Amino acid sequence: MKKLLHPGNIVLFGFGGMVLFMCYLVYQCTQNPSIMVSKNYYEQELKYQDLIDAKSNTVKYSDSMTMAKTEGKVILRIPLSLNNKLTGASVKLYNRADDTKDRTIDLKKNEEGLYALNTSDWGKGNYQLKLSIHAGEKQYYKEFNY
Repeated sequence: MKKLLHPGNIVLFGFGGMVLFMCYLVYQCTQNPSIMVSKNYYEQELKYQDLIDAKSNTVKYSDSMTMAKTEGKVILRIPLSLNNKLTGASVKLYNRADDTKDRTIDLKKNEEGLYALNTSDWGKGNYQLKLSIHAGEKQYYKEFNY
């Protein structure tokens, strides 16, 4: 009994327990999938300078480019000066918690600059709406929280 509680044995048992605990942690890490924010993260990182330029182009329109929530709809307002030059626009719905709920909606040009999106089939959760506009030779980009 005395040899079992020898200080050297206590250190050995402590070290063994630590190794077993580390093995358990490694096992738990292998059981959790590593989920990246998006599937093509590295491609998006290379195009990030274009996004920075689009955000800087949007600064002068930031007050007039708005989003309004209504029952079952989201209404996006694009300033008429941009809407007249609009060559393409899209909204990417980004759900931080579940990438299966992500989707992209292309906007069709209209004269008023108001675009209504139906939210009834989105599913519950917090979304980030990423509005991307191509007008003339420039790109514009703004994010909204939904």
